[in-house]
Amino acid sequence: MGNWAEQIISEIDVKLEKSKEKDIRFFRVEEFKRNITRVDDFSNSCPFCQKNKIDIAEAAGTIHEAIEVPGNSRRNYDRLISRLARHMQSEHGFYAPYHFSYLYAFVGILVGSVIGFVLYKIFPAQGSALFSFSFVIGIITAYFAGSRKDNQVRTAKKIM
Repeated sequence: MGNWAEQIISEIDVKLEKSKEKDIRFFRVEEFKRNITRVDDFSNSCPFCQKNKIDIAEAAGTIHEAIEVPGNSRRNYDRLISRLARHMQSEHGFYAPYHFSYLYAFVGILVGSVIGFVLYKIFPAQGSALFSFSFVIGIITAYFAGSRKDNQVRTAKKIM
């Protein structure tokens, strides 16, 4: 972690000293701090991260207002956090916890439902049982595959 990140994080901590803990969690301040350190780490090689240092410094200056008062500063803060999260995921490989478990489970639901529907049409007598079985197998198999991928991300310390 560089000097710039430490300075911004300490500024945020000072400004949010008297804020409620639930507001700090709701507005994802801890995630914002982690992304600040990542932006500092990647700013030498990533032009997007270098450009966002200016926006981060500006958001750190108005973070108390963004959390306490609804308005333009809150909207800008939310946009910055979302933009940083998308960039960290797409360009640097950081993912939210259980990202792949949920994504693969959703795909498993769809695939299991399609296979179940086809089996339902082929074997109408046992259609509902085959549909249910295909649905369950699809979601369980996909969830375990997603969990395996999440564990690889966790091992690589790429959790957002």
